Amino acid sequence: MNRVIVLFFGYYVGRKGNIMRKVVFAAIFVIISTALWGQSNDLLDRFLEVEEADVATSLLLIAQASGELPLEAVPQDGFFWGAEQNFGKYLKNLTPEDPISLGLFYLALFKAFDIKGGLMYNALGTPRYAAMEAGYLGYVEPSRLYYTRAMAPYEVLTGITYVTDALEGGTL
Repeated sequence: MNRVIVLFFGYYVGRKGNIMRKVVFAAIFVIISTALWGQSNDLLDRFLEVEEADVATSLLLIAQASGELPLEAVPQDGFFWGAEQNFGKYLKNLTPEDPISLGLFYLALFKAFDIKGGLMYNALGTPRYAAMEAGYLGYVEPSRLYYTRAMAPYEVLTGITYVTDALEGGTL
């Protein structure tokens, strides 16, 4: 998107000789780009201000990181996306504003990125075994490995970062 705007800007400036048009176009470009930048950070700012990560925003971030939802999606879209997945049965008793548990988060994350786990995780595919698999892979400290505990927003972002880095050949 940014390349398209820059290419268009360069083309527009190169085609028009009037300096006033160049200045006006540059000013409009700066105003629009700062407004779009502010919108994209607003969701993360609000997410990081709360103590416990909510289900809808956490699932939205997982879906966006895996490429399932566009960046313009809202948290409700993340909740609906999660309900349509094969782990959606674990969302039936939850609302979008409820805190996400460690087990549900890693189950959704592993399913979204198609991460294979150990024998019990592959056989049962429950939040309990997803949390245990996350501990085995080193994504969660063993002392914090309670699959029903609510996650903090920074833990959600850290978990997504660990998985995406590992898939790209990074190390933990």
